[in-house]
Amino acid sequence: MIDINLLLVFFLAFTRITAFMVTAPFFEYRNIPGLVKIGLSFILTAVIFPNLTGTGVSSGGSFWGFALAIAAEAGVGLMLGLIAGFTFSAIRMAGQFMDFQMGFAMSTVFDPISNVQTTLISHFIYLLGLAFFLSINGHHYLIMGLVKSYDLVPLSSAVLKADTVLTVVKVFAGMFALALQISAPMMAVLVITDLALGFVSKTVPQLNVFMMGFPLKIVVGILTLSIIVPVLGNFLQGVFETMQNDMLLLLRGLR
Repeated sequence: MIDINLLLVFFLAFTRITAFMVTAPFFEYRNIPGLVKIGLSFILTAVIFPNLTGTGVSSGGSFWGFALAIAAEAGVGLMLGLIAGFTFSAIRMAGQFMDFQMGFAMSTVFDPISNVQTTLISHFIYLLGLAFFLSINGHHYLIMGLVKSYDLVPLSSAVLKADTVLTVVKVFAGMFALALQISAPMMAVLVITDLALGFVSKTVPQLNVFMMGFPLKIVVGILTLSIIVPVLGNFLQGVFETMQNDMLLLLRGLR
């Protein structure tokens, strides 16, 4: 005979993992079929399920209590995915800052992966960060963090507190700071280029600095980007470690 309590444990664990797949980096892409995400969530739940059978989930509660438990597990999964996704949003934002300074702000392209309009350098930096993330097995660390969440925040035990909301706000604010850190070298070079063009326009008024500035800033920006990219990997590795720490901090706040 099927144990109802075990089914409840499995369903709650499956809810958290499925919600995580909806918002987590790499897993949340719309071009990944929904059945694949559900199947992967089911497999992960089946793998970790033997370690969850000792949890205190019981079928003796009311229907509304179980519904609230489902909502809580979905909220935990969504928040974990969002915290991890903030890092890649910062990388995309850094590329947009670069495009704005280079003059590529209006040259948008459609990204079929995320289903949004993005600029050229932004899309390049985002794909570069994603490729590096996969090359260091970052998706494995995401799954490991998700599995670890059941130890830090057992099923039906998540509590939303003011400190947890403050943690999410701090991580969200840090997304903008991170975007500025990534784009700072190129923005500094392009600002200096703008200042140099301003001095040239005052010195040689006959030159059409406005028309000359567009191709010059593009060339300077691409050259600067070619210098930044080789050293970007070490910086991104620290960024991804910070992402894992933010997920851990969120889980500790939900206990």
